[in-house]
Amino acid sequence: MSWKDILAIVAEADVDEPAIALAEALANQFDAHVAAAFLTPLPDEPLAYEPTVVAGVWAELLGRARQEAEAERLKVEARVQRGGRQFELRGAEALSRDLGRIAAVHARYSDVAVMTRPVDGAGGDLRAEIVEGVLFHAGRPALIAPPGWKGDKIGKRVVVAWDASREATRALSEAKPLLALAEQVTVITVDAKPKMFGHGDQPGANIAAHLSRRGASAEVRNVDGMGRAPAVAILEEANTLGADVVVMGAYAHSRVRELVFGGATRDLLRQANVPLLMAH
Repeated sequence: MSWKDILAIVAEADVDEPAIALAEALANQFDAHVAAAFLTPLPDEPLAYEPTVVAGVWAELLGRARQEAEAERLKVEARVQRGGRQFELRGAEALSRDLGRIAAVHARYSDVAVMTRPVDGAGGDLRAEIVEGVLFHAGRPALIAPPGWKGDKIGKRVVVAWDASREATRALSEAKPLLALAEQVTVITVDAKPKMFGHGDQPGANIAAHLSRRGASAEVRNVDGMGRAPAVAILEEANTLGADVVVMGAYAHSRVRELVFGGATRDLLRQANVPLLMAH
């Protein structure tokens, strides 16, 4: 079954142009309905000893946040109208700490949620939290567009970042609409070892055989990391192959462990220069 309901999750017209453009491309590619959920982050209630002071200051902060958001919403509306495809524009507001769950609720009523990859700097942490909110709470895949992405389709050359985890299996299942159209599918493992409760005797062979039975002939590349972080190895291989999307499981390890020790999910969400189709 192909994707028929595409959702872009946005907050700024310029920063989220890659997500809007990728959502448009998918809608054209699959002849799908496309919508944009415009999120407004509201400030937390300020701390003060005098309740009347708190109420007045917070009301002013809320008014300013809504005014700035409305200006951005109008820019987003103008952008999607220029695209030539009918966009449904939705709005939602919440305290910043709750935006991830709000985004997840909207994502549940779509086939795939498209977002712009977070970058370091202002708003980067909030955007990362929104992506994580969708991944952990929506039950839908997240498609992450890198900054500057431009194109008219994805899925011609697909890389599957395979670690034999439940999360990778879930992401691969969500990628069926893209795999059905792919001309080239490459399964990549990094420093994989034969293991009974994982890759089996030949890392990548079992999942490649499964894909073949589904009609997608896949090449397996068992990559030697050579000291590189898994994310770096995956990206370098994807770029060498000319991949237009990387399919991978998200947070096979806990978020706390990835925060402390690092991990492929967090690294790719900060570095990827190709779209990422992720699921948890």
